[in-house]
Amino acid sequence: MNVTLKLPDELVREARHLAIDENTSLSMLVSELLDERIKKKKSLPPKAPNLADSLLLPEEPEWFGQKGFPLPTRDDVPLRATPFHFEGDSEK
Repeated sequence: MNVTLKLPDELVREARHLAIDENTSLSMLVSELLDERIKKKKSLPPKAPNLADSLLLPEEPEWFGQKGFPLPTRDDVPLRATPFHFEGDSEK
């Protein structure tokens, strides 16, 4: 198929030199580059439609939604030995 493209002169000049260096035609060079780009795009996973969907695991393991994770409670976390004060705070 013949296609007419409007490209900057300098880009075409450089592309012709690249095609000559690779012992191919400009048409074949452009065809290979487009083919690589299309294959790369097809091999990428589809983008998530929104943030909420992107945070979901594609296949959640059975335990994922279950409760009972051994998370520490307030009683398990020791308190500071000394109180913490921000700069500028004055003790009353």
